[in-house]
Amino acid sequence: MRSYREIVNFLLIREQLSLGWKIGFVICAALVYGALTLRHITIQSIDLSGTVVNDRTDVKAGALVDYLTVQLDSGDTVRASSAGTIDYRPGQRVLVKEKSTNFFGIRKHEFKKYLDERRWE
Repeated sequence: MRSYREIVNFLLIREQLSLGWKIGFVICAALVYGALTLRHITIQSIDLSGTVVNDRTDVKAGALVDYLTVQLDSGDTVRASSAGTIDYRPGQRVLVKEKSTNFFGIRKHEFKKYLDERRWE
């Protein structure tokens, strides 16, 4: 017959292994749930037009900037970023790409181009 210590050690080890399997199962379930949730995320991209707002006092017209403040035709004022630098032309019409997702309702605006290039040059 086994001693009391051997039985207790066996049960403790068995309980620890059982806990490890439970933790592993919960982690796998969370990964599967996350993968299924990501499958339902939709990203929409819409082109919007607007006008560059003159809200910067430290930048002259024609200078290079990282973002523009644009008042869209719908009346909303947004901050449109760009991968590179942009010529700052207040009052000019621009085309902005709005990327939105159904996950947290995040909307990001990105500068595409100036609409009236000929007038500026």
